[in-house]
Amino acid sequence: MTKSEYNKCFGLFLREKRISKNWSQNDLAFLMGNNPQNISRIERGELTPTIYWIDKLATVFECKPSNLFLEFENMRNI
Repeated sequence: MTKSEYNKCFGLFLREKRISKNWSQNDLAFLMGNNPQNISRIERGELTPTIYWIDKLATVFECKPSNLFLEFENMRNI
């Protein structure tokens, strides 16, 4: 899998997780202390989230970063 394909998969995963909480991109950005454009870019696969982003996402979704990746990997393998 290329980096671009991985980014797109992660973006879809993030979008599904966000929507499952009934959050808009603005809501998620606010909770993370970031801007909605960055959320949009990640969801479209245009931006690779850094470890800082992953930590923030895990905090917002109330899990450990490792569990966030495990959930993503499980979703990818379905």
